[in-house]
Amino acid sequence: MDANHILKLKINPYKLIECLDTILPANQTNLIRQEIHSNVRQLVRLAQSHLRFAKTATGRDAWRQKVSRAYFACYLASRAVRLAVSGHYNTESKDHKNIGELPDNFPSVSEWNNFFTTLRADRNMADYDHTAKTSSLEMTSARYIDKTANFIIEVKNYLRAKGAI
Repeated sequence: MDANHILKLKINPYKLIECLDTILPANQTNLIRQEIHSNVRQLVRLAQSHLRFAKTATGRDAWRQKVSRAYFACYLASRAVRLAVSGHYNTESKDHKNIGELPDNFPSVSEWNNFFTTLRADRNMADYDHTAKTSSLEMTSARYIDKTANFIIEVKNYLRAKGAI
């Protein structure tokens, strides 16, 4: 991402629009909204790419890649929702703790939060614990992939209803 990209500013883009609405015509501030929505679409596409990779990973330790990529697919889809709804965008690693910060009106928020907690723990194990085995997972990698696919469907439906994709 370019250093001058609007999401690199240390200001919420919706707050920026709110401020600029007082001095610019609406068609000018709509360009900022369009840029936000473009980034939301790109985040969803990247989430889908991670999910595709998770589905096709093969080999002895493929379960590690499947769990890890499923997590990143969920994380990116969550980022898309947060950007679309609240203007929240953060590239720091501590942003991972916000994976469950979905709007109250998002379908099944508490269920998704429970899923993310489990997925994140298993993703950390898959990525960093060299002694871990597939039997150590809370859910199978196939189940993680299925639930991740369902989450992305929910995200796309939600964002479509909001006019963000």
